[in-house]
Amino acid sequence: MNRYAACPVCGFSEGNAPTIRRRGFSYVRCRGCGTIYLTPVPSVEQIRAFYQNPDYFAGDEDTGYRDYAAMHKALAPHFRRRLGILAKYLPQRGRLLDVGCADGYFLELARADGWEVMGLEISEEMARKASGRLNIPIATSLDGLSPGELDAITMWEVLEHLPDPVAELRRLVQRLRPGGFLMLSTPNAGHWQALRAPETWTAYRPPAHLVLFTADSLRLALEKAGLSIARIWKVSPLPPLPGWLQQATFPLARALADGSARPWMLALMLWRGVRLLGWGWQKMVHPQDDIFATLEALACRPA
Repeated sequence: MNRYAACPVCGFSEGNAPTIRRRGFSYVRCRGCGTIYLTPVPSVEQIRAFYQNPDYFAGDEDTGYRDYAAMHKALAPHFRRRLGILAKYLPQRGRLLDVGCADGYFLELARADGWEVMGLEISEEMARKASGRLNIPIATSLDGLSPGELDAITMWEVLEHLPDPVAELRRLVQRLRPGGFLMLSTPNAGHWQALRAPETWTAYRPPAHLVLFTADSLRLALEKAGLSIARIWKVSPLPPLPGWLQQATFPLARALADGSARPWMLALMLWRGVRLLGWGWQKMVHPQDDIFATLEALACRPA
C-alpha cells in the first residue's frame, strides 16, 4: 500500500515515489502529473507560525532569505519585466493585488507604473513594513482584504508555499473581474537539478516549499482553478556546469542571488558569461536537460 498522500494537484496516489528527504520531511513526485509535494504537510497553524519568525526574511538562508531587503537590486529587473508583460494585456492598468508581497517592493514599482495596489502578506512584520512603505493597509489573510473586484493578481514565488494550491487559486479567482489576469512565478520541478541532482536543488526547502510544479502540472492547476491559460513559459536559465567551474563560481552566484555582489554590473556580466559556457557544455553532455529554473504563467478569468 502506498504510504504517501495523494497529489494535491491531480489527486493521483498510486506508486508516487520519494525524491529526497530533508528535515524529517519527504518530497514525493506524482506519477500522474509530475508535481512534487511535501509529506507530511504542516498544519495551517504551523504554516502561519513559521512565517512569523523574522529570521525567515533575514537570516534563515536554508528555508528563506539571507536578507530580503538586500535582494531588491536582484529582483528589480524581473519585477519590471513582469510589469511590462502585464501592461501588454492590461494597458489601462487598474486594481492589482500582490499575494505574498513581502516588504512591498514590487507594489512600489507597480504603483509607479500606474496601478492601484493592494497587498497580502502572511508575515505580520513584513506586512507592517509594506504598509509603512506604501502607506496603505496590507492584509495578512485573504479574508482580510478589502472588497471589490481586481484587474490583476500577482504571485511571485508564492504558489509553492500553499498546501492546497488549487483551492487557494480558486479563492483568488473569485476576486478577479471577468477578463482579469493572474500572473505568477514558481520553481520549475522539471529543472535538471530536481531530477538528476536533487541534493543540489535549492527549491527543496521544507517546510516552506510544499508543492513544486512542472509546466504541465502548473497548467493543470490553473485550469482546475477556473482560469484560461494565456502563456506559460520558462525563465532563469541555470545550466549544469563542470564540477570545477561550479565550485569556483558558487560565491559569485550566491552574491548575485542575495544582492551583495560588488561591483554589481561586472559581477552580473561575468555570471552571464559563465551561464553561456554552461549552456554550451550542457548541449554536449546532457542535451536532454531542462535548464530553466523558474516557471512563469499568465492566465485569465474567462469573461
